[in-house]
Amino acid sequence: MVQKADVVVIGGGIMGCAIAYGLKKKGVGRVTVVERRGIGEETSSACDGGVNLQTKAPGPALKLAKRSVELYQTLSQELDYDVHFEKYGGMVMVDSPELMGVVEHSVAEQTAAGVDVTILSGDEARRMEPCLSKRITAVTYCPDDGRVSPIHTTIGYAKAAGRAGVEFLLNTAVTGVTVEGGQVTGVETTRGPIRAEVVVNACGVYAPEIGRMVGLDIPILPRKGNIVVTEQVAPCVEHNLICARYIALKHDPDLAKTSSDPSMRLGVNLFLEQTHDGNIIFGSNREWSGYDKSTSYEILCAICSYAASLVPFLSELNIIRTFAGLRPYCEGGPILGPVDGIHGFVMAAGHEGDGIAMAPITGEIMSDYIISQTVTEDIRPFLFSRFSQQKG
Repeated sequence: MVQKADVVVIGGGIMGCAIAYGLKKKGVGRVTVVERRGIGEETSSACDGGVNLQTKAPGPALKLAKRSVELYQTLSQELDYDVHFEKYGGMVMVDSPELMGVVEHSVAEQTAAGVDVTILSGDEARRMEPCLSKRITAVTYCPDDGRVSPIHTTIGYAKAAGRAGVEFLLNTAVTGVTVEGGQVTGVETTRGPIRAEVVVNACGVYAPEIGRMVGLDIPILPRKGNIVVTEQVAPCVEHNLICARYIALKHDPDLAKTSSDPSMRLGVNLFLEQTHDGNIIFGSNREWSGYDKSTSYEILCAICSYAASLVPFLSELNIIRTFAGLRPYCEGGPILGPVDGIHGFVMAAGHEGDGIAMAPITGEIMSDYIISQTVTEDIRPFLFSRFSQQKG
C-alpha cells in the first residue's frame, strides 16, 4: 500500500526533528520523518553541546545563531521536555602569542556585529574560572554563550513532533527519490513508497547520498572529531571553554599544515564543558577520513595532553569513554532551501560544528519556507545555487 504525506523529512537527527516539529506546529497536515537508524543516532549524539556566539563569523550565520540562542531559552517549556540549556558564558583561551592577533581580530569583528565579547587577562580569567592553567595568558569572554544536551534536544523535538502527529518511520532506509517532470513526487523506502510533493534532505553527512538520487552533487563532506568523556565529578567548570586554536583553524584550516606544533598539525584543538550529569566532555580534532568513525589512539593522546596543559585537573580524572563523530562540512556554511530544477526538493544540511547551536532557528526558517515557498533573506545566503554561481 502506498503511503501519502504532505512533507517527507529524510533524517531523524536534530535538524530533521526540528523541521518536522516546526511544520506540525504551523499546521501542516501529514508530515513523515524517515530515518534509517534511530532518533539522533548519528552526529546529534556524537558531539558537544556548545551554543556559542563568539565562534561564529560575522554575517548571516551569526545573525541566525543569535536568534537560535533566543529560541533555546524557552525551548524546554515549548517542547515540554528539558533540553538542559543554560547560558553559562564562554571563554576562548589564548595560550600562545601568535594566536593573540587572531583573537583580537575576531573580537573586533564580533563586537562590530553586536556580540557582547571582551578580552580578559589570564589572571582575570582565572578569578572567574579557577581551573585554568597559568599557561593561558588571555581569554575572550562572552556572557551569552551557553550549552545544551544535543541528544535531549533531539529527543525533545521528536517527542513534541510525535505528540503533534508527525509519523516516524525508524530503521527505514530511503532507497530513491521520485521526480516527474521536475517535480518531486515522493520517496521509495525499505517499507514501501511514500507519495509527497515536498521532500526535505536533512541527512547531515549522508545528504550527498540522497542528492545523488535526484542527480545532484552535494558538496558536503564528513569531517571527523575524536571526543573524550570523563567520570562524573562535582561542578567545577563554570563556562564553555574553547581554545583560540579552534577559532584559528575554523577560519583558516591551512594553519594546521604549516604549524611547528605536532598536535596542531593533527588538527587538535580544545572545547571543554561539564555536562548536566557532571561528566567532563572535551575534544577534539578535524580529520578527513571519509565515513570511518573509529577513534585514533595517537590523536586521543594528543587531545588529552593538550587539554591537560590548559585545564590541569583533567589529568586526575578517569576517562570512561572515547568516541568519534562525523560533522557535515560544507564550504560557506549549510545548504538550506530549494534546489533549482527540482521543485519540492529542499535542503537542510551541512552545518558542521554549528548544527546544535543552529537547530532551533533552522527548524523555524525551514518550516516557514516549506509552507510559504518564499525564499527569505535568512535562507538566501545558504542556497544550493551558490555553488553554480561560484563556478560561473
